[in-house]
Amino acid sequence: MLELIGRNGFAVNQERSERGLVAVGVLVRDRDGTAQAGLSVSMPSVRYDPHGLRSLIATLSVAARALEADLAAAH
Repeated sequence: MLELIGRNGFAVNQERSERGLVAVGVLVRDRDGTAQAGLSVSMPSVRYDPHGLRSLIATLSVAARALEADLAAAH
C-alpha cells in the first residue's frame, strides 16, 4: 500500500481490508521526501462517493503538509 501511495500520492482501500469500510490515505514525508507516516480517513462504504475522492485527497494533503511543516519545525 505504501508503494502505491508513493507512486500515486494517495491510496484508496475499498473494502480490501474490511467489508463495508473504505479508507483514503496520503503520506507524511520528512524534509528529504522520505515517507515517515500516513494520514488517512475511513468511512462506511455506503457513505463513500468516488466523485468526492479528489476533495478527500486535497483535504488530506493539506493536513499532511501542515504536519510535515510542524515536524520540520520541531527538529
